[in-house]
Amino acid sequence: MFNRLRVLEQIKDLDAEKDSQKIVFLSGSYDFPQDVEISLAISFFRTYAIPSISKILNTTKQFEIAGQKRYDDTALILAEFIENGLDSERGREAVRRLNQIHKQYDIKNEDFLYTLTTFVFEPDRWNKKFGWRRSTEKERLANFYLWRKIGKLMNIKDIPETYEELLEFNIRFEREKFKCTEDSKQVALATMKIASARIPKIPGLEYLIYHAVYSLMDKPLRDAVGFPSPNPLIAVLTYGIFKFRAFFLRYFWPPRKTPYYVTKRNNPTYPNGYLIEELGPH
Repeated sequence: MFNRLRVLEQIKDLDAEKDSQKIVFLSGSYDFPQDVEISLAISFFRTYAIPSISKILNTTKQFEIAGQKRYDDTALILAEFIENGLDSERGREAVRRLNQIHKQYDIKNEDFLYTLTTFVFEPDRWNKKFGWRRSTEKERLANFYLWRKIGKLMNIKDIPETYEELLEFNIRFEREKFKCTEDSKQVALATMKIASARIPKIPGLEYLIYHAVYSLMDKPLRDAVGFPSPNPLIAVLTYGIFKFRAFFLRYFWPPRKTPYYVTKRNNPTYPNGYLIEELGPH
């Protein structure tokens, strides 16, 4: 029999703050690679619900002009942090590139801070609903400590010192700032088109995929980006599929023996590899 909790046993011997990058890497690259990616994809939509953020994104037209590249660039930069470490040469280069990209735009500190919170909390919210096991407190705190460190390297000000304070900011900010605008609707729709461009042209399939995505979002988020309520049957089907997936992974699917590297997988935008300095808009 395979040991499904082997990685969790390794994490138990690590320190949440000192070993935050290693814990996040182990958890995300062995136990939850697809879960983390799905949850962070949904977290992008949460930033669109903030008018000041969606206005900048829509003004650049990056999602309409080069939506797949924009998505891949973001995934790769984040993966460089987590897979190589912030103190590695590639990690430091990824931080520099991220700061270069953001320097081109007039972004509020509170918008930077809110975006940071989505990387801390969305994976855990997904995990509570669809994870094959629950994340431990150590894993949640490690993710918080890692992203707080990333935030400081990005010169984000007033980052709360505790997980609880950051969560309070996240909830309050969404309650006060979520608002549907033309910018939020256009950026959200352009992002959905990225996904639809990669699915087979089968009648009804796009409708099914769209409503499955709608069902994974809470109502305040759907309202803020102009999405309708999901088809109830598709919502139930989607929920059931992810619940069955969690059950199957826990009891039948063997654990990964090697880590899943986002930076080393086949990438539609960079089939021949990439340079960190090429990531992002130019």
